Amino acid sequence: MYFETKLKIGQVINDRYRITDLIGSGGMSIVYLADDLRLKGKRWAVKESLCLDELHSDIQAEADMLITLDHPRLPRIVDFYLPDREGYSYLIMDYIEGVSLNQLMKDNPGPLPCNFIVKVARQLLEVLQYLHDHHPPIIYRDLKPSNIMLTLQKELMLIDFGVARSYKHGISEDTVKLGTVGFAAPEQYGSGQSQPVSDLYGLGALILYMATGGRCSHWEYGMEDRLYNYMPAGIIPIIRRLLRHRPEERYQNAGAVLKALDRVESEMDRENDLTAVVPFPLEKGKSIVIALLGVASGLGTTHTSFAVSSLLAQKGSTAWVDCSMNSSIFDRIRSLLYAQIATVPYTDEQSAFSWKGVHYWNRSFNREMADLLRGNYEFVVLDLGTGEYGGALEEFKHSDLPLLIASGADWRIEELLLWIRRKGIQAEPNWRVGLPLAEHSSAQLLQSFIGTAKVYGLPFQQNPFKPKGKLADVINEIIEGLLDAPSKVKSRVFFKKNAK
Repeated sequence: MYFETKLKIGQVINDRYRITDLIGSGGMSIVYLADDLRLKGKRWAVKESLCLDELHSDIQAEADMLITLDHPRLPRIVDFYLPDREGYSYLIMDYIEGVSLNQLMKDNPGPLPCNFIVKVARQLLEVLQYLHDHHPPIIYRDLKPSNIMLTLQKELMLIDFGVARSYKHGISEDTVKLGTVGFAAPEQYGSGQSQPVSDLYGLGALILYMATGGRCSHWEYGMEDRLYNYMPAGIIPIIRRLLRHRPEERYQNAGAVLKALDRVESEMDRENDLTAVVPFPLEKGKSIVIALLGVASGLGTTHTSFAVSSLLAQKGSTAWVDCSMNSSIFDRIRSLLYAQIATVPYTDEQSAFSWKGVHYWNRSFNREMADLLRGNYEFVVLDLGTGEYGGALEEFKHSDLPLLIASGADWRIEELLLWIRRKGIQAEPNWRVGLPLAEHSSAQLLQSFIGTAKVYGLPFQQNPFKPKGKLADVINEIIEGLLDAPSKVKSRVFFKKNAK
């Protein structure tokens, strides 16, 4: 339904709500931002709807329903204005400041982190359980990314009850077939009445949508193999059961799904996954670049770069790039993980692959490097090796966080000082120096020589992909402030590799 709005910026509703901005519009409504003229500093969302005869009762029912609800993941209704003579009605409700899941997925291409997906699922189940426990149960009927808001406090809010309804006993099917194609349960389109398990189907579609980076919302042949690369094995049968065509074959209530997710989270804890982090997008076109450069071979530069990438992948979309000209690391790790890796969209397997939330790139495919830094990723980790190619030192110096890897042995500290002198450079304030296997005394000694307090001993960790442990703690310390500080991204300096 399209209609012409009656509201304008600056207009005041009932001497109280001044319209200040347009938030968004859909087929059945337009939502504005409004300042409260009585409660200074308070802002509200104003939902304007045009009530045609057949929709009048639906809009009244939505208002009546929302007024009775009281849950921290639902917006409150504070005012409702019945349709005027032209059929326009207005709902005044909480303004949810944040980003929709739909927009977040656009800004974070590819599958979302599995721990974030589980967190979203749990929070949705909390509110669905609340709705379904009403008498009669309230069926939301329209779970989709655009109806889910993530607040600045990184909490979930469910908005837009325009097609929600109360369950009616004895009715064979819905009077009106409503819902969003791809997320609505089959019974919402004529095969039965919407019921609590219909919302659980929508939840399964949403989980699958997040896990496939927006590519799929219904079950397909071979889906298990596709999900295996991104999700804990225990969550795959949960998604499959939620998406059963027959309502009686699904989980029958939200509590049962929560119990199933408890087991999955226990599995994730055993695998040392990080606490779920909402991957809020950074400003587009400003990927944060972390460059690692070793002063000599065999010091653990690549090992550390893997650890950095694995940790950053829990915070946002991350790419790791093998930059060293003669390195075989990319090919070796791809061969080692071949049965577990997935493809990166629009690339071939020779240039990139995906594993556990990180996209691994072969720098020899130089044509894609510019795309990596246009905001496709929040974080780009460059493994520069020992920098034995033209432009490596410039890439290191122009990155947002240059991390120099040197030996942690007391007797090799002079090696770093000679390297710095030979390169004709000085350690900058934003540099970090990592010393694998170094004692605290070694780090202190080096600090005094190079005049920086940003020297870190890197504890031994056999598996660099473990997101928890002493090494992860140190890396968190190294990157502290990088995520929260205002963007100071420099112009990137990337050079083609020159043959020796």
